[in-house]
Amino acid sequence: MNTSKLLRLFSALILLITTLSCNAQPQGRPTAFPTEAPTLTVAPTATDTPTPVPTSTMTPTPTMTPTPTLVPTATPTYTATPIPTRLAQLPALNTNNGLVDWSYFYLTQKENLEDGSLVALSAMVAFQLMDRGIHTETVKILGEDVTIFYLRVRHDFDKNIGEVKLILTGFFGAGLEVNTVPADGSTYINVHKRRASDAFEPWKLHQEWSLPPAQREPLFQSMRLDELEKYLGELPDQVVLLADHPVIMKRDSWNQRYLDMDRISASAARLSPFFAFNEFDQMVGQTTMAYVWQNYLAFSSDIPADLINKMSFSAEYLVFVTP
Repeated sequence: MNTSKLLRLFSALILLITTLSCNAQPQGRPTAFPTEAPTLTVAPTATDTPTPVPTSTMTPTPTMTPTPTLVPTATPTYTATPIPTRLAQLPALNTNNGLVDWSYFYLTQKENLEDGSLVALSAMVAFQLMDRGIHTETVKILGEDVTIFYLRVRHDFDKNIGEVKLILTGFFGAGLEVNTVPADGSTYINVHKRRASDAFEPWKLHQEWSLPPAQREPLFQSMRLDELEKYLGELPDQVVLLADHPVIMKRDSWNQRYLDMDRISASAARLSPFFAFNEFDQMVGQTTMAYVWQNYLAFSSDIPADLINKMSFSAEYLVFVTP
C-alpha cells in the first residue's frame, strides 16, 4: 500500500476514536423511537332531546243530541186497494140484432184468406162492471216492469159468467198509482158516452173511431186515468160498458206491434195478452188466450174451464151506455 494513503487512513481512525470518547453517555432521555401520543377520544355528551309528551287522544264520547223518535209509517205495497163490489145493472139497450146483455159482442173486423183461414179479427164486447175503481198490477213485458191499469168486469160466455181483466193502459215502472203516473199519451183513455135510448150501431161507432183523431174528437173524449176513475164513481147503477180491440192480428203487422210494445207503454199493456214470447223476448206468435177469444167470437166455442175467471181483454176505446 502507498505510505501516504496509509498515513491518511490512520489519521482518520484516530480522529473518530477521539470524538466518540469526548461525548458523555445520555441518561434518562426518551428512546430514539418516539411513542404514539394518545388520540383525543370524543366523550359522549348529553344532548338536550325533548321527551315527547303524550298528546290528547280524541276519544269519541256520546253527545246527548235529541233525535226524533221514528214513527212507524205505512210501507207501500203494490197490491190494489180493495174496492167494494158494485155490480152494474143492465139498462134496456137495443140494436138491430136485438137486446144488448152481458153476453153481447159484435165483430168489428173479420178477414179471411181464400182458403177460409182467419187472419184478422176485432170485436166490441159488452162487459158488466164489478166495481167502480181502477186496479193495478206490475208485470214483466219484454224485460221491463210495466204497471197495468185495468177494470174488473164480467162477461157471459154462453151462460157461463166469468171475470175478465179489461186492460186500459200501462206505464213503464213498478207499483205506479193512478195519481202518480207520468204525464204522457198513455195517461189518456178514449171514452164514448151515450144514452140507451139512442140508436146503437156498433159498426158505425167502430167506423168513426177509424177516422183521423181530429175528425173523431167530437165523439170520443180523452180522459186522464184520474178523471176516468172519478167518472166511474159517478155512474148510475144501470150501465153497460163495451170495449173494442183486435184479437187476431195479421202476421205482417207483428214486427210493428213488437216495436210498439217495446217503445210505447200503453201498447205493451194492451197487446201483451195476445202475443207470446220466448226466453229471449222474441215474438213467437199469438197466445193461447188470443185463439180462445177467436174461437169464442168467431165460432161460438166454449171457454176452457181452466181459463174461466182468468181471461183478459183490452180496450182501444170504451163505450159507456147509461139510461
